Amino acid sequence: MENILLALATTVSLSAYAIGFVSILKGKFRPQRMTRFLLLLISLLFVGTLLAQGDTNAIWLALATFTGTLSIFILSIKRGIGGSSKLDITVFLMVIVSLAVWYTTKNPVLGLTMSIVTDFIAFSPTLIKAWVLPETEEWRFYVMDVISSFLIILSLSTITLGNAIFPIYIFLINLLVTIIILIRGKKQVKAC
Repeated sequence: MENILLALATTVSLSAYAIGFVSILKGKFRPQRMTRFLLLLISLLFVGTLLAQGDTNAIWLALATFTGTLSIFILSIKRGIGGSSKLDITVFLMVIVSLAVWYTTKNPVLGLTMSIVTDFIAFSPTLIKAWVLPETEEWRFYVMDVISSFLIILSLSTITLGNAIFPIYIFLINLLVTIIILIRGKKQVKAC
């Protein structure tokens, strides 16, 4: 059952990026460039820390995330928003500091925790953009990661901080942005 859930979670995660990819090409989804660049770096970090821990569950979600993040980042270069504001530069510097902390600790669990903190910092421009410009975001893109991470959580035979924190974080951050997009989008439609 565990392998079925892992395969399903990976498939759902990859389909999220397919949704995002198509939505970007149609001009409906305009990803925040700095967030996508930083998420690319962080997803690589997640893969490294999960491999260092010997994780066999969340690594599949992390690999799917890295692959999809790479494709979304490449598209965001031409079709995205932002990337050089004061907030973007501040977030970039904060991510560098967090990565330095992770690198110097040599502790995989602390590294994973720091990478989640770093991911949240990197994701903040997208949260702000989703609040201000929800029409530039694609809620289905994020809800697929909600489903995928939930499946990863279900696949865990034993739950530890090391194997549960990443999928729980992915579940919560994507649920948050989905809710913001849906609520703010409805408010904007009502205002028109």
